[in-house]
Amino acid sequence: MLSYAGAWITATLTHTGPQLLLAPTPTPPGGTDPGGGFDWNKVHPDPAAVPKSDLFYQLCNAALFLGIVAAVCGIAAGAIAFSVGPIFGSHIISDRGKSMMWKAGLVALIVGSATSVIAWLLTAAA
Repeated sequence: MLSYAGAWITATLTHTGPQLLLAPTPTPPGGTDPGGGFDWNKVHPDPAAVPKSDLFYQLCNAALFLGIVAAVCGIAAGAIAFSVGPIFGSHIISDRGKSMMWKAGLVALIVGSATSVIAWLLTAAA
């Protein structure tokens, strides 16, 4: 049965294969397709078309706020671990606290500058 399917695929590809390899016809100037195809010039981002887009922006702002709060808490926890570690003779905790402060500081920079980076990317794309 598999050999029959293979023979059918081979026969079909030898009949329709050369037509698949032909170059596509160029699109007419102006970007419109007289054949009734899809007009890509009408596709563009439109924030007004999204229902309740202000809710999306509020959720994004809330997520950014929570990210900054979590990063500040990470910096505070790292500072506590960094300062308490040597008191109890545990330099491993002190080293972990120091690395936690660096990581939380980088996360705070990334989360805090996310809106600026996105705005820059959108203006660079336009």
